[in-house]
Amino acid sequence: MAIITISRDYASGGRKVGRILAKRLGYHYVDKSLFQKIAEDLNVSERTLESYEKSREYRISDIFSKVFNKSYIQRIVGFDKSVVEEKEYQNSLKNLILKTAEQGDVVIIGRAAYFFLKDMKNCYHFHLAASMDWRKKYAVEELKLPADRVQEILEKSDINHVWFHRLICGNRFDDPFLFHLTLNMGVIPIEKAVEVIISVVK
Repeated sequence: MAIITISRDYASGGRKVGRILAKRLGYHYVDKSLFQKIAEDLNVSERTLESYEKSREYRISDIFSKVFNKSYIQRIVGFDKSVVEEKEYQNSLKNLILKTAEQGDVVIIGRAAYFFLKDMKNCYHFHLAASMDWRKKYAVEELKLPADRVQEILEKSDINHVWFHRLICGNRFDDPFLFHLTLNMGVIPIEKAVEVIISVVK
């Protein structure tokens, strides 16, 4: 029983690699389902949570959270309280990732899983990267992003990626020693990347 985490640049093939890996190994595949569980745990809509994760500006200040307690916010705005507090989010994310990993035989995509599970035994962490040109091509062909906006979308995603991981993991979020292996997807075919990962895990 092993746990595999895949951290990746957007449009570097991470989800595709993860799905193939899970199928080949007979593992569970987790990405969006973990996102839904976090939303339920925080009592917010997935849309609110997505806004929080994707925007550096969507943050509730500590001052606001001290002035108004959670029960008051929920009573005023209902189920989707439109508020995601940083510590609350981090605790929920950490707990859900740990619970997911405890089941074993799982491939977890993103959500800084490599950081929360860095001390867990039989857990393997991989990072997938690629050049901007390769990612643009992949994003248009595989993700169906508009060609005239693809670079803008990727650049914005990269900024938010750095913000999110720095928030969760601190300034050493991209420390290469946190990963067993980093793969350059621009020079390694997806099937080959899967084989390499399996060879490391086994």
